[in-house]
Amino acid sequence: MILASTVLLLGFAVLSMIDGVYLHLWRYRLWARADSRAEHWLHTGRAVLFAPIVLLVFAAPTAGAALWAGVALLAVDQVLEVLDVLEERGSRETIGGLGSGEYLVHAILVTLRAGAVALALASRPAAAWSLDAPLTIGAHSSTLAFLVLQLVPGAIAVAGLHVWLGARGLAPRAAATS
Repeated sequence: MILASTVLLLGFAVLSMIDGVYLHLWRYRLWARADSRAEHWLHTGRAVLFAPIVLLVFAAPTAGAALWAGVALLAVDQVLEVLDVLEERGSRETIGGLGSGEYLVHAILVTLRAGAVALALASRPAAAWSLDAPLTIGAHSSTLAFLVLQLVPGAIAVAGLHVWLGARGLAPRAAATS
């Protein structure tokens, strides 16, 4: 289950880079468009959550409070994803809405993420779900742990880029109201 979860997570990460960095930040410049700023900040929240989720859910067989913290971050991420879906129609209206290709990318991303999360959580033994369990139970293969940990620096950089661009996108509006 861990191998399958890791493969799905890595696929999710690659496709997320295409969707999040290429489409959202570069091609459509959502951060710079007044009608897309809310969508950009929802993406920013999800980008900020990705590295801690990777560490708490995928990089090691966490248990107890660490596992439940990961589940809580997954729940917050899910709420942000729902809000993003609700925001996208209005956010993209002036640029013709979401194209079929981007809808397809989003559908594949949801599938990859759900599979990776389900397998990662299902791989935990029952004892891992006890709040007083140690922080980890067992171990992942060092190769899989290494692969997953490689996502963290990039995730932190992408989250920082989202925050920086979001703040930059606000500057023209703030200057216009002064």
